[in-house]
Amino acid sequence: MNDSKEKFISLITQTMSENLSAEQLDMLIYTLSNVLQSYDISEAKELPSPDMDDTNKLIQNFLSCKKIEGCLPNTLIQYQYTISRFASCVNMDLKKVNTNAIRCYLGLISKGNQNSYVDNVRRNLNTFYQWMEDEDYVIKNPCRRVKKVKIEKKMEMPFSDEDIALMQDACKTAKDTALIDLLVSTGIRREEITKIQVSDVNFNQMSIMIHGKGAKERMVYFSSRCKVHLQFYLRTRGYESEYLFASDRKPHGKLTVNSIHAYVKDIGILAGVSNVHLHRFRKWFATSMINKGVKIQDLKDMMGHESIDTTNNYYIYSNIERIRSECKIHAA
Repeated sequence: MNDSKEKFISLITQTMSENLSAEQLDMLIYTLSNVLQSYDISEAKELPSPDMDDTNKLIQNFLSCKKIEGCLPNTLIQYQYTISRFASCVNMDLKKVNTNAIRCYLGLISKGNQNSYVDNVRRNLNTFYQWMEDEDYVIKNPCRRVKKVKIEKKMEMPFSDEDIALMQDACKTAKDTALIDLLVSTGIRREEITKIQVSDVNFNQMSIMIHGKGAKERMVYFSSRCKVHLQFYLRTRGYESEYLFASDRKPHGKLTVNSIHAYVKDIGILAGVSNVHLHRFRKWFATSMINKGVKIQDLKDMMGHESIDTTNNYYIYSNIERIRSECKIHAA
């Protein structure tokens, strides 16, 4: 199956993921894969033309540079949507936009939108105009003086050890058990799970080569329990696939992020654990490593963080967990 068909199927499954179970998503992917075998699908491409105005040229040049830097496709789509919408609204040469115009635009879109969305727009525009400054399209980035939008931070706690145990016990299939154990053992990102190929796994060293953000690679290590369950899953799944977690239906392509999310969500329901999603496993892993005395620099490398400031955020959850544990001990 070509990339265009995979993207087409991925877009449909993303749209339907909230309304379908993991089994139903699997069936949808299987049906689409079979039906589309008889069709050719290609992405519509906007080819540069002599009539393309300066605004579109600027945006396309910016996106090309970001693509070369290793930005993910979804990030490029967000950049294009944000900047194109901004350009359409201000209706002026983007090289002549000033700070006040950006502030007015952010004020306009703040009506009916959450602060987190408005701040994402601000960050995208800041990235664009910083690129414009670096490339000498503008003398100074007009977005630099626009302050961050204040966002009310809702602290979502990682799973408790009891939550993890309940979900491990609730697994009904070898795939479920292997998936949960891998998330618990490694704390890898949801996008990284979908990219793992069987050839990336070294069972002797109990390690996996992870292909992370920005085409960066790192090695992660899994537990003996995870090793046993991964090997059993691969030995008994009954089909060959290059991907570690693949669809049970032909042509056994890799599972999408939404399919994996649906799997863990269903397991959470069976276990009686609320608000189960993939990133909470990552939080639990980081908190667990901190509580075991892992140094922050080592944890940064294990998590694949670019900045140590991101890793520092996980210490907040660790401190809260310690306080909660102490309260339980003294309350008893």
